[in-house]
Amino acid sequence: MPDIFVNPNDVKKEILPIPDSDRVHMLSSFCVNPVGISFVEQEPDEKILLFLRRHFITNAPWIFITLILVLIPVVFFVFRLDLQLLQILSLPGRFTAIFIILYYLIVFSYVFVNFITWFYNVLLVTQKRVVDIDYSDIVIHNIAFTKLTHVQEVNYTQAGFIRSFFNFGDVFIQTAGPETNLEGLSVPQPRRAAQIIANLIGRNTHAV
Repeated sequence: MPDIFVNPNDVKKEILPIPDSDRVHMLSSFCVNPVGISFVEQEPDEKILLFLRRHFITNAPWIFITLILVLIPVVFFVFRLDLQLLQILSLPGRFTAIFIILYYLIVFSYVFVNFITWFYNVLLVTQKRVVDIDYSDIVIHNIAFTKLTHVQEVNYTQAGFIRSFFNFGDVFIQTAGPETNLEGLSVPQPRRAAQIIANLIGRNTHAV
């Protein structure tokens, strides 16, 4: 039986956990109503409704190349090819460790650049606008904005077995006038992403 003498304002409200689908993890590529992220020039009352990033499977090529690069010195060591190579180059054997360290530093740089490029290239949709954040070679970045009222058409494309199997594709956002058209390339669930954006602007979406 409830206690009628307890002030309702004094009762602590139960804090519900945030659903996993709303949390943006390090490897997240598709998130509706994401929590814990923001962007430059975000207004106080502006809420991010959709978070898009290239599907993680698109990193498979450079990850595969990295594995090969990592194993190359191991193969040389196992088959004793490093000594033969050093003899051909007429270099002392004591420089082997230095070359291996420099080699793996280069491999690490390759991994770092590719991961950062994937991680920071995102497309954000709020109730007011679409934000396209593009990073290239770490030091170069470009942020493009367009208001939802300027969006004329939203469509998507998903062709090929790999894209259909892993369910990712390209979303294209066409704007009015001289404003730059925005795009989310190789994003998960392209049909759903395009439909969410189309619903915000009150238009239909279609595949191309």
